[in-house]
Amino acid sequence: MTDQTKSYQGSGRRLNIDAENQPESQNLGGEGKVLGNELVVNEHQEAGVEPELPKIERVYESGWRFGFKQCFVIALLVLIVVEAVLTLRASYEQSILLFSLYTTVLSLGLLALFKFLFSEVIALSKLKQHQQIKHDAQRLLQSDQIGEARTWLAPLLKAHPEKKVAAFEDALQPHHTDREVVTLYEKTLLRDQDEEAKKLIQEHATTSALLVALSPLALVDMLAVLWRGVVLVEKISKHYGIRLAYRSRITLYKMLLKQMVFVGASELVSDLAATSVGAELLGKLSTRSAQGLSAGIFTARLGYKAMELCRPLPRLTHKQSLLKSAISSVVDVLLRRSKKA
Repeated sequence: MTDQTKSYQGSGRRLNIDAENQPESQNLGGEGKVLGNELVVNEHQEAGVEPELPKIERVYESGWRFGFKQCFVIALLVLIVVEAVLTLRASYEQSILLFSLYTTVLSLGLLALFKFLFSEVIALSKLKQHQQIKHDAQRLLQSDQIGEARTWLAPLLKAHPEKKVAAFEDALQPHHTDREVVTLYEKTLLRDQDEEAKKLIQEHATTSALLVALSPLALVDMLAVLWRGVVLVEKISKHYGIRLAYRSRITLYKMLLKQMVFVGASELVSDLAATSVGAELLGKLSTRSAQGLSAGIFTARLGYKAMELCRPLPRLTHKQSLLKSAISSVVDVLLRRSKKA
């Protein structure tokens, strides 16, 4: 090997290059670079690995697609606006008094519409915020960090009496982890709130059972159960600080429907076992009382499902025992009624 020829050991092989034919520094298009008399070769290129491709930004298509429904709604809105303008113009040409009357009615209607939409937006945001709180609670119950649970509790403490909140805050210690803080909240403030919700469920389940037992018509039975169920869901959601409007109410009902109809087999079996009544006890009830008992079971199950959805914590312990206790109370009321009859 002459003086003009240098050797290079790299990537498992030796390369010989001629120093006279190479400049001081030269790029080789990303595959290598000559520095003086040495050839620097990218190892990933020698290994047969392709260079990293430039990142391509993903373009998301808009979720809004014009279909028949969207076109119909837009056409209807345009028709309403045009009709309102033409009506106001015609009334102005006829009489100032008539124009003022139409303007007042239209303004009040728009004001009511804006108020309705505003309340719907607020209610939906509250429901989404509650779902986020519940999701965060599931994570905090497994967290050993300190500090985040107190921030999570801040909006929830507003729904409790000041004296109980003060006692709860006195029980908190600086060294308590997030899991300990949430557990303490569940065993103190939330337990009292749950007890009040249980009383509501038991009261409405008993009322539904009595209404069906006393009603002679099947249609009245259905309306009574539906009415008591809706009232119960409204009271429980309000009890846990969830403000319901039209859209948020529909959303909550959909969640309840999924929970009750499309429930897992294991949970369904456990619910049926908790609400089962012995044959000897059923023999003591009349046909109408037995139908009332089924209505009470449905109302109680609906109430505890609503309670499970509206609570800030994801788990509802001993739900089967709660169902059994509520149904036992309904059975006692129906038995007393049967004895009086």
